[in-house]
Amino acid sequence: MSATKKAAAPSETLPRFHALSVDESVSVTRRFDQQALGEWCRLADVEGNWPAVPEPLIAGLFSYLLGEELPGHGTNYLKQHMRFHAPARAGEDLTATVTVTRLRPDKALVNLETRCTGEGGRLICDGDALVLFQC
Repeated sequence: MSATKKAAAPSETLPRFHALSVDESVSVTRRFDQQALGEWCRLADVEGNWPAVPEPLIAGLFSYLLGEELPGHGTNYLKQHMRFHAPARAGEDLTATVTVTRLRPDKALVNLETRCTGEGGRLICDGDALVLFQC
């Protein structure tokens, strides 16, 4: 008679995954001045001056947080949804926040709420992200 060995769930070999908790969050604040927007326009091969912070720069704040802070290294983006409510002004302090909303240990998946606010708490965008945790 042979014994059948059950495969371990992906998260069982990821101790850092088990250190995560629902409602855990991190934030970063960044200001994009006209010079930074001009540099982005040059890199993106876009002509003219942008009166507002381009949406890809705001998405980049979430990418930074997910890849470097929470969950951090070993995170692979699977999907992200963003709903924009107001333009982010050049020179405005923007605060991007990601918050763990669900942990799925059977697949090492992490669901997160994403939110970016401007000065005075003005909502710029909100949404959600799903990442696969691998390290």
